[in-house]
Amino acid sequence: MKTILCLMICALVGAAVQFAGVPHGLLLGTIVASATLVSRLRFTPNLRFGLEYVQLVMGIATGLMFEAWDSATVASILPSLGFLLLCLSAQISVAGLWLFKGCGWSLKDSLLAVYPGALAAVFDLLESERASSKVIVVHLMRLVSITLLVSLCIRAGSDAPAVASASLTPSLLLTLASLLALCILLGRLLLKLGVPAPFMLTAIIATAAYVKLGLLQAFHMPGWSVDFAALILGVLIGARFREIRLKELIRHGSAGLMSVGLMLLVAAAFAGVAAKVLGSDPFTLWLAYMPGAIETIAIVAFSGGLNVVFVLSHHLVRMLLLHFAPALIVQARRWRENV
Repeated sequence: MKTILCLMICALVGAAVQFAGVPHGLLLGTIVASATLVSRLRFTPNLRFGLEYVQLVMGIATGLMFEAWDSATVASILPSLGFLLLCLSAQISVAGLWLFKGCGWSLKDSLLAVYPGALAAVFDLLESERASSKVIVVHLMRLVSITLLVSLCIRAGSDAPAVASASLTPSLLLTLASLLALCILLGRLLLKLGVPAPFMLTAIIATAAYVKLGLLQAFHMPGWSVDFAALILGVLIGARFREIRLKELIRHGSAGLMSVGLMLLVAAAFAGVAAKVLGSDPFTLWLAYMPGAIETIAIVAFSGGLNVVFVLSHHLVRMLLLHFAPALIVQARRWRENV
């Protein structure tokens, strides 16, 4: 009952902020309302499959855009991926060195704090490495900072005319059901390996395959499904603040903001260089090189009319590089402990 009431209040606040003209007000208003409610009432909303819903919706919406995907598009992305690898190395080095030398943190906490991955994998690593709570504060600062920054920088709404979706025939419903079943099955397999955002990964790939096979022609995700995903994501982000005490947030928040700022500046620098070398849009490259928050960036970029395929392709590569190896390390360590 508390969860339903929380969702209703957050939806009303988010709608009011959106109506007031704030870019992506539904998402931002929901984050503020959720953080306030969980802090005041001291409860955590029970959204058992909330993050999975967000990943599936945004993954399918992104996969549908692969209709125009061809070899030329792949060739245009590959050079930028080289800059992404250098950018990730520089982000970890600069921000980690500042926490280690400037703030006097231990090397382990410094590296875990600037690990540019999704919270799911971060929490798994924190549990395995028994890191301090200040590391969690840094990652929350990173998540909220990127969400606010991206939401305020991108104008909501696309100038492109709305495209009508195909009617839901029995054949299309059966196709969608098989797609969802495939995404959930493969996503659960990746989840057991510790891969973060697994349902978004499988939804993007499976949907793109369905599109290329001609099974989802003229189908588009309904607007309400994306709005509901933004609502759920906002509640999930805001609820994270219940895990952190106010004293810890104040004590380590400045270090978290500084480290996130350094990582974003490094991403901006690499985006500027890559834009001149590759002749691409620097802002789109900056979004592609950001250290995390793939669900937020997907929602904001999708509603802002940006090149979601280009941006999320970089984030998926980042996830594969940063999460498969640590996930295997964690699983191997747990296996040794059980043996």
